[in-house]
Amino acid sequence: MTADADLPAPSDLAAMVTRLHRLLDERSDCPSPDEIREACNVLYSASLLKEEGRPVRARVLLAPPDAFTAASGPPDGIHAVRFTSSHPFTPNEIKRLSPAASYFHSLVAVWPDRDRGFRIWGILNTGPRWMNLVAGGRKPLGGDLDHPVIHVRDPGWLLFYRGYRLLAEWRGREFHGPRLDVFQSPLLNARFLHLRRRLVEEVSECCLPPTLGMDDYAELSHLISLQFVKRIVNLVRTSGHGGSMVLLPAGEAGLEATTRWIDCKYSAGPDEAGLRFRHLLQEIIRRVGQLCPEGSTLQQSWDVFRHSKDPELDRLEEAFFELARFFSDLMQVDGALVLDQRLRVLGFGGEIRVDRNVFQVDQAHDLEGHRRSAWNVQADGTRHRSVYRLCAVEPEVIGFVISQDSQVRMIANVDESVIFWMHTVV
Repeated sequence: MTADADLPAPSDLAAMVTRLHRLLDERSDCPSPDEIREACNVLYSASLLKEEGRPVRARVLLAPPDAFTAASGPPDGIHAVRFTSSHPFTPNEIKRLSPAASYFHSLVAVWPDRDRGFRIWGILNTGPRWMNLVAGGRKPLGGDLDHPVIHVRDPGWLLFYRGYRLLAEWRGREFHGPRLDVFQSPLLNARFLHLRRRLVEEVSECCLPPTLGMDDYAELSHLISLQFVKRIVNLVRTSGHGGSMVLLPAGEAGLEATTRWIDCKYSAGPDEAGLRFRHLLQEIIRRVGQLCPEGSTLQQSWDVFRHSKDPELDRLEEAFFELARFFSDLMQVDGALVLDQRLRVLGFGGEIRVDRNVFQVDQAHDLEGHRRSAWNVQADGTRHRSVYRLCAVEPEVIGFVISQDSQVRMIANVDESVIFWMHTVV
């Protein structure tokens, strides 16, 4: 397949068809551009259907049957089930197969059959590890997948991938490249820097092995924390409910801001239970340090975290992500989940009652927030506007808002301007 990592994101369907054809044209039996265009139209039509009242969701792989071995399967491989005879590639057939090829676990596999165009030749079971890219998770991805994949995500919404790398989105009348991964934002890194250094210092003398430097331990805690927040956001997003989460300054400043600006229907007491995230994170970095050889780099420690089969690390991961699920459940209650920057629960069901209107909000088009464009605030709902107002009066607050249609925004105050980043989702 042609290397395409440095190519610009396709700007319309014609460019997307050209890109997909380029990924497949090394094979003599590859689909023609017209066949690929028709496949996109079939899947767009399928996205508008419903299966027993639910939107059709599916991942469709463009690859031949001989691309996969017969004896493999999750979690480290791909299990290919080949039909004895191929089936028509139509919107209704995708609808019928979508429950069997569960969106988060499997793919529908298609490839042209002589002069009959694309046909459905089987189902591939990948397992859910690919979701770790956006949902957080310690385990590495399953089997290698270097073919075009088209996700039928929601009505009128297709996402185009090369394997697990997002190339572009087609949503309604809009066609654009992948949005930003807000968890790579320098702002998140900078705002939490002093807290993660303090977290490491608390345990450095008593129980952190000297296999890593203090700066590497601090950065490792940042990477693992991002996995935690990703998990919260993704669990809310996939619930179809939507919600908002605001991170206030740690300590008295956060408590004062909560008292001043947010009415929490359910407030949490300031006891040791509120520090569970912090204690688990310290235990995880301690265990990773024990598993690393002396003199390990940050990358080596991250690899240990992701790949180790250590039972204690497995237990800590389970506890860590169960806490993330608990936080996501708190967001199912109407109102905001209110945390401080140590991810300590201050309350939930929070009503933000800032009486200052925000008329100017910008959308950031790069992670640094340098490229921006004005956004029509009146087009947004109550959740978004309330977090805009909170960020306007409390510049240290960071907010995440998840819409019912699965869109995710990170909102912050940068140089006295409220801006948001639209986050890439699957």
